[in-house]
Amino acid sequence: MPDGAPSHAVCAIPRTDAPRRPGGPLLDSSDVRTPADTSERSPGDVRARVPLARLVAVGRPYAASYALGLGLLLLTNGLALAIPMLLRKGIDRIEAGTTLGTVAGFAAAIVAVALVQAGTRTWSRLVILGNSRRVVYDLRRRFFATLQRLGASFYDSHRTGDVMSRGVNDLQLLRGFFGPGVLNLLNTVIVYTATTALMLRIDVRLTLWSLALVPVLLVVVNRISRGVYHRSKAVQEQLAELSNRVQENVSGIQQVKTFVQEDREISGFRDLCEGFRRRNLDLVRLRGWLISFIGVFSGLGTLVVLYLGGSAVISGRITFGEFVAFNAYLALLTWPTVALGWIINTFQRGIGAMERVDDILRREPDVPAGTDADEDGGPPLAGSIEFRGLTFTYEGADRPSLADVSLTIPEGSRVAIVGPVGSGKSTLVNVLARFYPVPAGTVFVDGVDVNDLPVARLRASLAYVPQEAFLFSRTIRENVTLGHPEADEAEVERAVGLARLTRDLETFPAGLDTRVGERGVTLSGG
Repeated sequence: MPDGAPSHAVCAIPRTDAPRRPGGPLLDSSDVRTPADTSERSPGDVRARVPLARLVAVGRPYAASYALGLGLLLLTNGLALAIPMLLRKGIDRIEAGTTLGTVAGFAAAIVAVALVQAGTRTWSRLVILGNSRRVVYDLRRRFFATLQRLGASFYDSHRTGDVMSRGVNDLQLLRGFFGPGVLNLLNTVIVYTATTALMLRIDVRLTLWSLALVPVLLVVVNRISRGVYHRSKAVQEQLAELSNRVQENVSGIQQVKTFVQEDREISGFRDLCEGFRRRNLDLVRLRGWLISFIGVFSGLGTLVVLYLGGSAVISGRITFGEFVAFNAYLALLTWPTVALGWIINTFQRGIGAMERVDDILRREPDVPAGTDADEDGGPPLAGSIEFRGLTFTYEGADRPSLADVSLTIPEGSRVAIVGPVGSGKSTLVNVLARFYPVPAGTVFVDGVDVNDLPVARLRASLAYVPQEAFLFSRTIRENVTLGHPEADEAEVERAVGLARLTRDLETFPAGLDTRVGERGVTLSGG
């Protein structure tokens, strides 16, 4: 045994009868694709800004449910608009002279409408907010399935913390988009359309004056919304930096403590937090300015109505009941107007989040795994290996890691590849296993170009021990049988023996069913 070799290791049993796709998803991503995912994708296009149409496509499978929510919102707002109408009629009856019973009848009708409206409003929220959770549930499944399919080159260029941030924080923002964002947008459109129509029926001139500043509002909001998008994306990217720093420190806490770098890491994390705080404040200031502007706009409209509406009542152009109803309609516009800033912020943050999530969802593995039929594509390979003028360069590297390598290893032979650190020993094995794209006509197994072999069959024929040992936070048995879950007790015991773990098992509280902890922390370095 070489110097520095572990005293024992947990050995995973490879499955040879019908291997599942190595690294394959627990859930095949094809099971959860939306209709928009059937088109061909180019990896070079993944960083283009995601249009709003992409978000619509993601929510399209739930179009029927969203339509139900829209219908409930229409009913809810119809009932809400009926209350000022009943109020107007009641006041007009009082002015004309009527009985207390008639007034009580109007009051009872208003209460009944309000109760029904409360029920439909609650129902509409349950439907639309429930949709947001289902949409994000599907996205989360697809996101995880995509991560399982992507090759080693993706993980070489993407930090774990950033990927985690996209799968947690950005998906949370998308839930806000597909839930409260869509709900308030639909509600605002319905309220503005219906309320404006009813206000015009009461008095056209008063309505036009009360909404005279709307064009100015739309121009200002459009300009500010661009800034909200960019600042929101900056916040999300800074949060990814924070997540990555935390992940690295938790994973490498032993190294941090060994080299007494706690203060340095705390200082670096403090700087990242300060950057996150500054970017959030920039976003909050802009969003606050937007909401304040919209609030001022709403207040000016109310002042205009009080002055011009009061004058219209005095001149007899409208009745006092119509004036009260008009003010009630204007009050219904207050919340949608104030909420407009929040809606814009939610949509811009949702677009930024979809852009970051889509950057991963639209990627295709650089080493295709093949089809399900390929998994049963023949017996294990015999083992004759040949490299013919292989030159391999990692993505982003300025020089090749392997240059013009030619080597023939006959079946049944033993070959030791030695060389200094960085000479390409591990790269040669990684290329043989097709963890990275292999140039055509350079690597052959049993005389067949590895590019023509299904990945499942190729890797099922390899016994590969990486330099860095990794154990899942599961039981020893689950780690041993990772590649072959159906292994019987004899196969498990054989693998445990090969890993020199038999004697240690006697000291474990639950034997093979002992949980080893994250990265096998409860075992020795091996």
